[in-house]
Amino acid sequence: MMAAAGEEADAASPLDRRLAPLLLFENDRKTADETHLASDGDATLFFYSIPSKQLLRRRVAEMEGHRYWTTPQGWLLMASRSSPATFLWDPFTGARIDLPADLDGFLRGDGPKRCLLSSSNPVAADQDCLVLVVDLAKTVLWHCRLGNAGGDDDGGGRWLKHEYDFAAAGGGATLNGVLGAMRRLTSVGGKFFTSLVNKVVALDFSPAAGPQFAAIPADMNKAARRRPPSGGVSTTELVESQGSVFCVRFSSSDLHMRFVAGVGVFKLDLAAQAWVRAESLGGRAFLVHDGFGASLDPQEVGLKGDCVYYCMRNDKGLYVHDMEHGTTTLRDPSPYLGDHCCTTKFLMPTC
Repeated sequence: MMAAAGEEADAASPLDRRLAPLLLFENDRKTADETHLASDGDATLFFYSIPSKQLLRRRVAEMEGHRYWTTPQGWLLMASRSSPATFLWDPFTGARIDLPADLDGFLRGDGPKRCLLSSSNPVAADQDCLVLVVDLAKTVLWHCRLGNAGGDDDGGGRWLKHEYDFAAAGGGATLNGVLGAMRRLTSVGGKFFTSLVNKVVALDFSPAAGPQFAAIPADMNKAARRRPPSGGVSTTELVESQGSVFCVRFSSSDLHMRFVAGVGVFKLDLAAQAWVRAESLGGRAFLVHDGFGASLDPQEVGLKGDCVYYCMRNDKGLYVHDMEHGTTTLRDPSPYLGDHCCTTKFLMPTC
């Protein structure tokens, strides 16, 4: 029974912004792209408010009839299940930004995808915001611009498809290595960045030439100095914070990433073309999980500064790594959720 969760509200009501950021729990029996965590046969969703440490049980009408993908800027990319309609949606205010119709059906197809915005505030009049959808199973990008700022040749008014050469993008990396790197893609200053073992790859959408990749030498292993424990592995997630690129590196003592033995944070120095270890987050709070990275002002959302909030695959727990003390604590969102029954997504407040 879920009696301990917050009261269920009207399906048409937006989520309470005062409770953001939230963890959304998804049922593993569905794909990550088709999110309905059903309980007792209904379309109820479960959310965990990170600042208030409260589990909420809600029905959200827009999420019942759409596929959706989160963004670090808080907006959700929504795709109708019954039509080609697509739009950006703020789950905390109900605000909506119409996007071009998905006439090719790429958002209705199977396979994992990721959505990013080139601007932190896409509704601002002075912003030229590009909406990017990354296919994580194929070397394909889809993009459009809000309104008609770029004209049809730059994706204004329609979705444009771009098939890229993984060898050119990865500079010798394998196909799987490039696809894994595209999962980590993050938006900084109107461009998109990702990391490979010994380089950073920048993706720029030029109105004249289309999407262009450029490699920047920057060796993460050299910056980290220490390798994972014997028999272990490391994974990295990228975060944009106040105009800079940060990398959060998780070292595990086993190949299945069941236990994180260490957390390190590095900042990209573009001038020196190097990763530099960061001793603090500049007072910010980072939220990272499975290709998603976001930075927040902790005072605005009730979190603790200089902490990395992260989740692990097939684990309902929320982990909080304190950079100052070098300690990690575990939060159990609710004993009513099974330990391995859910995957999670962060829902962020918009600007």
